[in-house]
Amino acid sequence: MQRRPWAVAVVVAVSLGLALGLVARVRHHARTGKWSGGTWLTEAWSDDEEADADVESRHDIPDAATVAWCADGLEPIPGAGCFLAPATPQRFAAPFPLLIYLHGIFDPAGASDELSRQSRLAERATARGFAVLALRGHVGQCTAPEYAARVCWPSNERNEDAGPAYVEEWRTPLAIARQRGASGRRYVLGFSNGGYFAGLLAERGWFDAEAFAVARAGPVEPVRASGRRVPMLLTLSDGDLSHDEMVKLDEELDRDEWPHERFLTHGGHALPDGDIDAALEFFARHEQAARAR
Repeated sequence: MQRRPWAVAVVVAVSLGLALGLVARVRHHARTGKWSGGTWLTEAWSDDEEADADVESRHDIPDAATVAWCADGLEPIPGAGCFLAPATPQRFAAPFPLLIYLHGIFDPAGASDELSRQSRLAERATARGFAVLALRGHVGQCTAPEYAARVCWPSNERNEDAGPAYVEEWRTPLAIARQRGASGRRYVLGFSNGGYFAGLLAERGWFDAEAFAVARAGPVEPVRASGRRVPMLLTLSDGDLSHDEMVKLDEELDRDEWPHERFLTHGGHALPDGDIDAALEFFARHEQAARAR
């Protein structure tokens, strides 16, 4: 019996769709060790796949500002990111969980303190099996006039509306991190100005992560979950100028019945190794629990 032309066309179209879906799933599995979910026809090519394919099709190189921002040992990547994966599997094997670091306010002409924080964090995190992606904010984002030439994140009620656009900019560096083996669960550590933004990401539901750590920052009103109450760690110091703000954030998270922990130490406005280790231990516990599920 002869097939009608329209029936042949439908069969060919469906077959082509299935083949493309299968290719996408195989590529995803080869790169990440995981099969993408959803139906082959409508969901196999996920948002992450689209981002990865976009990166693969371009030949961008990091700009000079990104290269200058990355500490020794971290790879500058397009999208204002600095990346480092564990040299050998330690606590967690590939696909590696990814720790995203959000810096404090810094002057591009004198970023030595931030470079030190980035370097110490990367060294300690990769030793525990986390890949690290340090991301860079923008000059001109700070609302204080005296910080107009410094690099900042959205951090208060007056500029938080810029937050989602920052997250959109992360598609490229996150896709590159996935290509380099960091396709596991994501964790966010923000220090100072970056801590305010980390809190915003969690509270407004702008970024999907397994847990957040806020170091030496404070609340952005209102402190109220817009979605899932993701576990949060607060690291604070009784000698820090931000201490009262961190106590206020702790109290407001309590009022919102948000699951969180505190790590209290002594000293000024800094990110000492003790705070980094506390955040890594917090993240490691949640990573182990997630892997056991």
